[in-house]
Amino acid sequence: MLVNRPENEEELQKREAVGVIRASRFVRRYAQSHKEITVATICAIHKEIFTEAWPEIAGVYRDEELSITDSDLLLPHPTEVLDLMKELDVLLKIHLAELEGCEGHILNFQVEVTEEGLLCVERLIKTTAWLHHAITAIHPFREGNGRTARLAGNLILERYGLVGISVKIEKENKNGYRKALAQIDKREDYEPLEAIISDGIIDRYHGVAVKYYNA
Repeated sequence: MLVNRPENEEELQKREAVGVIRASRFVRRYAQSHKEITVATICAIHKEIFTEAWPEIAGVYRDEELSITDSDLLLPHPTEVLDLMKELDVLLKIHLAELEGCEGHILNFQVEVTEEGLLCVERLIKTTAWLHHAITAIHPFREGNGRTARLAGNLILERYGLVGISVKIEKENKNGYRKALAQIDKREDYEPLEAIISDGIIDRYHGVAVKYYNA
């Protein structure tokens, strides 16, 4: 059942904020379920964010041309989005296959540093950065692509044994975040975005005993 649209901008922001919380809980449940992660999962995350704030776009691919503020990146035409997301689905399966078996290594890594565990953490961060950027570059939805990308990235982290992070994009951090994405667009250099994700993981674990996510 669709709810009424918000009457003003303040109400819209409140509903979107609640939607992000709801989507975060969805991500946690989905990570624990071990169901397959696909582009349909990405759409489900977006739907959780907007189902009460903007139901007509919730989980639906955009049908209009968009641009990103303060960016020279030309986004795909809406007629290209479906095929690009199908391609993303194929690539996502390949990337996740490369993480097979990493849960155990990452579990052990949080108790004792091992070469296998370190390699798995590095691959996990690379995959998270890749998916994060892929979603923002395709920009499949009318609104909320960044939020969806960050939550989809958390799903990858949480599925394989780490905790979800908060990517800081407020104030001075916003330029660094945008530059990190632009660096991938221009040079296919993922290192700045990977560093942001790594810092987020360190922030989450700093000062507390490292604990396996599924414990």
